[in-house]
Amino acid sequence: MRPVSLALLVPAIAAAQTPPDLAAERADFAGWLATSPTSPVAAIYHQPIGDGLVLGPGGDPALADVQAATLRETRNGLTLETAGTGRAVPRNRDVELGSFRLRVSGERGRSVVTVYGPARRHPAPGWYPYAPDLVADGTLEPPAQHESRRMLGLDGIEVEASPAGTFVARVGGKPVRLTVYRLPEPGTEESDLTIFFRDATNGQGSYPAGRFLALRPLGGTRYRADFNRARNPFCAYNGIFPCPLPWPGNAIDGPIAAGERYTK
Repeated sequence: MRPVSLALLVPAIAAAQTPPDLAAERADFAGWLATSPTSPVAAIYHQPIGDGLVLGPGGDPALADVQAATLRETRNGLTLETAGTGRAVPRNRDVELGSFRLRVSGERGRSVVTVYGPARRHPAPGWYPYAPDLVADGTLEPPAQHESRRMLGLDGIEVEASPAGTFVARVGGKPVRLTVYRLPEPGTEESDLTIFFRDATNGQGSYPAGRFLALRPLGGTRYRADFNRARNPFCAYNGIFPCPLPWPGNAIDGPIAAGERYTK
Protein backbone atom coordinates (compact mmCIF):
# COMPACT_ATOMS: atom_id res chain seq x y z
CA MET A 1 0.00 0.00 0.00
CA ARG A 2 1.34 3.43 -0.93
CA PRO A 3 1.95 5.79 2.03
CA VAL A 4 -0.49 8.69 2.32
CA SER A 5 1.04 12.16 2.36
CA LEU A 6 0.49 14.08 5.60
CA ALA A 7 -0.20 17.18 3.48
CA LEU A 8 -3.22 15.39 2.01
CA LEU A 9 -4.48 14.25 5.39
CA VAL A 10 -4.53 17.66 7.08
CA PRO A 11 -7.27 19.26 4.90
CA ALA A 12 -9.38 16.11 5.23
CA ILE A 13 -9.07 16.18 9.02
CA ALA A 14 -9.94 19.90 9.11
CA ALA A 15 -12.97 19.33 6.89
CA ALA A 16 -14.16 16.44 9.04
CA GLN A 17 -14.09 18.65 12.12
CA THR A 18 -16.36 21.28 10.56
CA PRO A 19 -19.93 20.87 11.86
CA PRO A 20 -22.30 19.66 9.11
CA ASP A 21 -24.57 22.70 9.37
CA LEU A 22 -21.62 25.06 8.97
CA ALA A 23 -20.28 23.09 6.00
CA ALA A 24 -23.71 23.26 4.35
CA GLU A 25 -23.99 26.98 5.09
CA ARG A 26 -20.63 27.63 3.43
CA ALA A 27 -21.50 25.51 0.39
CA ASP A 28 -24.81 27.33 -0.05
CA PHE A 29 -23.10 30.70 0.22
CA ALA A 30 -20.40 29.75 -2.32
CA GLY A 31 -23.09 28.56 -4.75
CA TRP A 32 -25.13 31.74 -4.30
CA LEU A 33 -22.06 33.94 -4.79
CA ALA A 34 -21.12 32.15 -8.02
CA THR A 35 -24.55 31.75 -9.63
CA SER A 36 -27.13 34.20 -8.29
CA PRO A 37 -28.10 36.97 -10.75
CA THR A 38 -28.07 39.39 -7.80
CA SER A 39 -24.83 38.18 -6.24
CA PRO A 40 -22.40 41.00 -5.38
CA VAL A 41 -20.08 39.49 -7.98
CA ALA A 42 -22.65 40.27 -10.70
CA ALA A 43 -23.12 43.91 -9.65
CA ILE A 44 -21.89 46.54 -12.10
CA TYR A 45 -23.24 49.70 -10.46
CA HIS A 46 -24.14 50.86 -6.96
CA GLN A 47 -25.03 54.52 -6.43
CA PRO A 48 -27.53 56.79 -4.66
CA ILE A 49 -30.49 57.78 -6.83
CA GLY A 50 -30.46 61.39 -5.66
CA ASP A 51 -32.45 63.63 -8.00
CA GLY A 52 -32.69 60.85 -10.58
CA LEU A 53 -30.44 58.63 -12.64
CA VAL A 54 -30.24 58.31 -16.42
CA LEU A 55 -29.33 54.77 -17.41
CA GLY A 56 -28.03 53.68 -20.78
CA PRO A 57 -26.78 55.94 -23.62
CA GLY A 58 -26.47 59.57 -22.52
CA GLY A 59 -26.36 58.62 -18.85
CA ASP A 60 -23.66 57.37 -16.55
CA PRO A 61 -20.80 55.88 -18.65
CA ALA A 62 -20.72 52.85 -16.33
CA LEU A 63 -24.23 51.98 -17.57
CA ALA A 64 -23.75 52.63 -21.28
CA ASP A 65 -24.78 49.07 -22.18
CA VAL A 66 -28.00 49.17 -20.18
CA GLN A 67 -31.35 49.83 -21.88
CA ALA A 68 -32.13 53.57 -21.93
CA ALA A 69 -34.20 54.47 -18.89
CA THR A 70 -34.61 57.05 -16.15
CA LEU A 71 -34.99 56.12 -12.51
CA ARG A 72 -36.59 58.68 -10.21
CA GLU A 73 -37.79 58.88 -6.64
CA THR A 74 -40.68 61.14 -5.68
CA ARG A 75 -42.90 61.39 -2.63
CA ASN A 76 -45.20 58.92 -4.37
CA GLY A 77 -42.53 56.27 -4.78
CA LEU A 78 -39.99 55.02 -7.30
CA THR A 79 -40.56 55.18 -11.04
CA LEU A 80 -38.61 53.68 -13.95
CA GLU A 81 -39.30 55.35 -17.32
CA THR A 82 -38.44 53.43 -20.49
CA ALA A 83 -39.46 54.44 -24.03
CA GLY A 84 -41.89 57.03 -22.69
CA THR A 85 -43.62 54.57 -20.37
CA GLY A 86 -43.32 54.67 -16.60
CA ARG A 87 -43.68 51.79 -14.18
CA ALA A 88 -43.51 51.62 -10.42
CA VAL A 89 -40.39 50.09 -8.91
CA PRO A 90 -40.82 48.08 -5.68
CA ARG A 91 -38.19 48.59 -3.04
CA ASN A 92 -35.87 45.67 -2.18
CA ARG A 93 -37.05 43.57 -5.12
CA ASP A 94 -35.43 42.68 -8.44
CA VAL A 95 -36.62 44.51 -11.54
CA GLU A 96 -35.65 43.33 -15.02
CA LEU A 97 -34.31 45.88 -17.49
CA GLY A 98 -33.48 44.09 -20.73
CA SER A 99 -30.69 41.63 -19.95
CA PHE A 100 -29.89 43.48 -16.72
CA ARG A 101 -31.51 43.63 -13.30
CA LEU A 102 -31.74 46.42 -10.79
CA ARG A 103 -32.71 46.66 -7.15
CA VAL A 104 -33.47 49.76 -5.11
CA SER A 105 -32.62 49.57 -1.42
CA GLY A 106 -32.32 51.97 1.48
CA GLU A 107 -34.80 54.33 3.07
CA ARG A 108 -36.89 56.85 1.15
CA GLY A 109 -34.80 59.91 0.43
CA ARG A 110 -31.63 57.85 0.78
CA SER A 111 -32.37 55.25 -1.88
CA VAL A 112 -29.53 53.40 -3.58
CA VAL A 113 -29.79 51.44 -6.82
CA THR A 114 -27.68 48.39 -7.62
CA VAL A 115 -27.54 47.22 -11.24
CA TYR A 116 -26.59 43.63 -12.02
CA GLY A 117 -25.20 42.26 -15.26
CA PRO A 118 -23.87 38.87 -16.33
CA ALA A 119 -22.12 36.97 -13.54
CA ARG A 120 -18.37 37.43 -13.57
CA ARG A 121 -15.72 34.96 -12.54
CA HIS A 122 -14.57 35.38 -8.98
CA PRO A 123 -12.46 33.18 -6.73
CA ALA A 124 -14.56 30.92 -4.53
CA PRO A 125 -14.68 32.09 -0.93
CA GLY A 126 -11.99 30.59 1.27
CA TRP A 127 -12.22 29.66 4.93
CA TYR A 128 -9.85 29.14 7.81
CA PRO A 129 -9.85 25.60 9.24
CA TYR A 130 -12.59 25.13 11.79
CA ALA A 131 -11.45 26.41 15.20
CA PRO A 132 -13.62 25.14 18.09
CA ASP A 133 -11.69 27.36 20.53
CA LEU A 134 -13.02 30.42 18.68
CA VAL A 135 -16.64 29.67 19.54
CA ALA A 136 -17.26 32.05 22.44
CA ASP A 137 -20.24 32.05 24.79
CA GLY A 138 -20.77 35.25 26.70
CA THR A 139 -23.11 37.85 28.09
CA LEU A 140 -24.74 40.78 26.33
CA GLU A 141 -24.63 43.78 28.63
CA PRO A 142 -27.28 46.48 28.00
CA PRO A 143 -26.16 49.56 26.04
CA ALA A 144 -25.07 52.68 27.88
CA GLN A 145 -27.06 54.80 25.45
CA HIS A 146 -29.97 53.97 23.15
CA GLU A 147 -29.54 56.52 20.38
CA SER A 148 -29.48 54.87 16.95
CA ARG A 149 -26.90 55.72 14.33
CA ARG A 150 -26.62 55.42 10.58
CA MET A 151 -24.05 52.95 9.33
CA LEU A 152 -23.28 50.69 6.40
CA GLY A 153 -24.31 47.07 6.63
CA LEU A 154 -22.58 44.03 5.18
CA ASP A 155 -24.17 44.77 1.77
CA GLY A 156 -23.00 48.39 1.64
CA ILE A 157 -26.51 49.75 2.25
CA GLU A 158 -26.91 52.46 4.87
CA VAL A 159 -29.29 51.48 7.67
CA GLU A 160 -30.51 52.93 10.94
CA ALA A 161 -28.84 50.69 13.51
CA SER A 162 -29.79 50.63 17.16
CA PRO A 163 -27.30 49.77 19.91
CA ALA A 164 -27.88 46.31 21.38
CA GLY A 165 -25.19 46.36 24.03
CA THR A 166 -21.71 44.98 24.69
CA PHE A 167 -20.80 41.32 24.20
CA VAL A 168 -18.52 40.20 27.03
CA ALA A 169 -16.67 36.89 26.69
CA ARG A 170 -13.30 35.21 26.40
CA VAL A 171 -12.05 34.64 22.87
CA GLY A 172 -8.93 32.58 22.33
CA GLY A 173 -8.29 32.73 26.06
CA LYS A 174 -8.45 36.54 26.21
CA PRO A 175 -11.26 38.75 27.54
CA VAL A 176 -13.09 40.86 24.94
CA ARG A 177 -15.76 43.53 25.04
CA LEU A 178 -17.36 44.06 21.63
CA THR A 179 -20.01 46.60 20.67
CA VAL A 180 -23.15 45.02 19.20
CA TYR A 181 -25.72 46.74 16.98
CA ARG A 182 -29.10 45.57 15.79
CA LEU A 183 -28.85 45.78 11.99
CA PRO A 184 -32.17 45.56 10.10
CA GLU A 185 -32.48 43.26 7.10
CA PRO A 186 -33.53 45.37 4.08
CA GLY A 187 -37.11 44.72 3.01
CA THR A 188 -38.01 42.68 6.09
CA GLU A 189 -38.99 43.16 9.71
CA GLU A 190 -36.02 41.05 10.76
CA SER A 191 -32.77 42.25 12.30
CA ASP A 192 -29.54 40.65 13.45
CA LEU A 193 -27.46 41.28 16.54
CA THR A 194 -24.26 42.07 14.69
CA ILE A 195 -20.61 42.59 15.54
CA PHE A 196 -18.28 44.18 12.99
CA PHE A 197 -14.77 43.44 14.23
CA ARG A 198 -11.13 43.71 13.30
CA ASP A 199 -8.21 41.56 14.44
CA ALA A 200 -4.57 40.81 13.69
CA THR A 201 -5.39 38.80 10.54
CA ASN A 202 -6.77 41.85 8.68
CA GLY A 203 -4.73 42.27 5.52
CA GLN A 204 -2.79 39.12 6.48
CA GLY A 205 -5.32 36.50 5.44
CA SER A 206 -8.66 38.14 6.18
CA TYR A 207 -10.29 41.22 4.65
CA PRO A 208 -8.44 44.44 5.62
CA ALA A 209 -11.57 46.38 6.63
CA GLY A 210 -12.85 43.72 9.02
CA ARG A 211 -15.57 41.08 9.14
CA PHE A 212 -19.18 40.69 10.30
CA LEU A 213 -20.53 38.20 12.80
CA ALA A 214 -24.13 37.62 13.98
CA LEU A 215 -24.69 36.61 17.61
CA ARG A 216 -26.82 33.57 18.33
CA PRO A 217 -29.10 33.61 21.42
CA LEU A 218 -28.60 30.98 24.10
CA GLY A 219 -31.35 32.20 26.42
CA GLY A 220 -31.61 35.16 28.74
CA THR A 221 -28.61 37.45 28.36
CA ARG A 222 -26.36 34.64 27.09
CA TYR A 223 -25.21 34.65 23.46
CA ARG A 224 -22.75 32.77 21.27
CA ALA A 225 -20.22 34.36 18.92
CA ASP A 226 -18.97 31.65 16.56
CA PHE A 227 -16.07 33.28 14.75
CA ASN A 228 -16.02 30.35 12.32
CA ARG A 229 -19.10 32.03 10.82
CA ALA A 230 -17.45 35.44 10.37
CA ARG A 231 -18.20 36.86 6.91
CA ASN A 232 -16.68 39.47 4.64
CA PRO A 233 -18.62 42.59 3.62
CA PHE A 234 -19.74 42.82 -0.01
CA CYS A 235 -16.87 45.19 -0.84
CA ALA A 236 -14.53 42.19 -0.51
CA TYR A 237 -16.13 40.66 -3.64
CA ASN A 238 -16.72 43.78 -5.70
CA GLY A 239 -15.13 47.23 -5.43
CA ILE A 240 -18.33 49.07 -6.43
CA PHE A 241 -19.74 48.50 -2.94
CA PRO A 242 -18.70 50.94 -0.20
CA CYS A 243 -16.93 49.42 2.78
CA PRO A 244 -18.23 49.92 6.31
CA LEU A 245 -15.90 51.73 8.68
CA PRO A 246 -14.52 49.74 11.62
CA TRP A 247 -16.59 50.23 14.75
CA PRO A 248 -14.65 52.03 17.50
CA GLY A 249 -13.45 49.64 20.20
CA ASN A 250 -14.13 46.47 18.19
CA ALA A 251 -10.49 45.58 17.53
CA ILE A 252 -9.53 42.21 19.00
CA ASP A 253 -5.98 41.93 20.28
CA GLY A 254 -4.46 39.00 18.40
CA PRO A 255 -5.43 36.89 15.38
CA ILE A 256 -8.88 35.41 14.85
CA ALA A 257 -7.91 32.66 12.39
CA ALA A 258 -11.47 31.49 11.83
CA GLY A 259 -14.28 32.25 9.41
CA GLU A 260 -13.98 33.64 5.93
CA ARG A 261 -10.58 34.44 4.47
CA TYR A 262 -9.88 37.03 1.77
CA THR A 263 -8.83 36.01 -1.73
CA LYS A 264 -7.99 38.77 -4.22
